[in-house]
Amino acid sequence: MAEIFINGALLCFSLIIAIGAQNLFIIQQGLSKNHIFWVCLVSFFGDCLVFGLGIFGVGGLAARSENFAILLGISGILFLLWYGINCLISALRGTSFAKISNAQPKPLKVTIAKTIAVSLLNPHVWIDAFIVVGGFGASMASYERPWFFAGTVSASLIWFFSLGYAAAGLSKFFKNARAWQILDSLIAAMMFYMVYLLAIFVLDKF
Repeated sequence: MAEIFINGALLCFSLIIAIGAQNLFIIQQGLSKNHIFWVCLVSFFGDCLVFGLGIFGVGGLAARSENFAILLGISGILFLLWYGINCLISALRGTSFAKISNAQPKPLKVTIAKTIAVSLLNPHVWIDAFIVVGGFGASMASYERPWFFAGTVSASLIWFFSLGYAAAGLSKFFKNARAWQILDSLIAAMMFYMVYLLAIFVLDKF
């Protein structure tokens, strides 16, 4: 069972280390020191939910349904385009620095709501959970799946808290508008690159 646990952890790390909308949101909250513990915890619980659905049933169906995979892919493209365009606008206008430098800490309820949205309304998360993680889970015996699930969520817990608090430690380097413009530009570029990858994923299904 230890091998199953480790395989789940390694698979999860390979998926979530890639910079995506959820990771970038956590980095931004860490840099602004905005309820980072709760942001990381809610993100972790979100992964528990989607990985659980993927491993224990729904993922097997998604892995076998090309139409569902295409729908997830197109949804991901639209979401990431919207996210990338907004980051690009922020980079051009310097609005992220203005928001961070002038803003008071957001209410906890607002921060949690935004974390839930970026964790669960991001189709890229569901693609990873259903198509990739769910596909692996569908190939396993029922008694192996809990160990695989435990490995994935353990990796998620370690990653999110490490990412959030590492970003908080780097906040002193982001006390000027130029640093935020560079960060927003990099985020936008990464989002557009992920759109490209998802477009290839969708086209391969036809």
